[in-house]
Amino acid sequence: MLGVMATVDEVELLPDADQHKLLIATLERVNRTSNAARAAALQSNVFEGVPLRDIVKAEVEKAKLPDLLVRPVSDRVEESLRRRAGKQPKFSQYQALAMPASAFKWGGSDRVTMLTASGRRTISVRVDRGRGDLRPPLAGRPAALVYRNGEFELWATDVERKSEDD
Repeated sequence: MLGVMATVDEVELLPDADQHKLLIATLERVNRTSNAARAAALQSNVFEGVPLRDIVKAEVEKAKLPDLLVRPVSDRVEESLRRRAGKQPKFSQYQALAMPASAFKWGGSDRVTMLTASGRRTISVRVDRGRGDLRPPLAGRPAALVYRNGEFELWATDVERKSEDD
């Protein structure tokens, strides 16, 4: 395996106390907004395209979230509406949020400026160097903001992950 380096598919965020609260608020507000948009779409019998995006945009504006979150919220609501069979679960309070690569700006291998409920914020990151190199991690890749065990991580969304049950 000469010349082949492992890619970094996840990084740990190291937010300060205020940033931690902001990231929690981001997930909570985005998930509430996603639920409201999903309910409005179902009520209007809208499942995709521009009509769905218009509904999501209105809900994002009501929630006073940045316009740049319209696309990620639209994508997740549309995906939820595609799985319409049976009872549809709501987006949970801290459910992960997938965002396009444009939502992140890597200022080096130790920090990222990312989209939050209050605009862009620069947050320190920790990367397992055994799994990558010194370039900015996840640069140019879509990622999901994940909250688990009281910590935040960014996971690349362009890789398939195996569940722990496999």
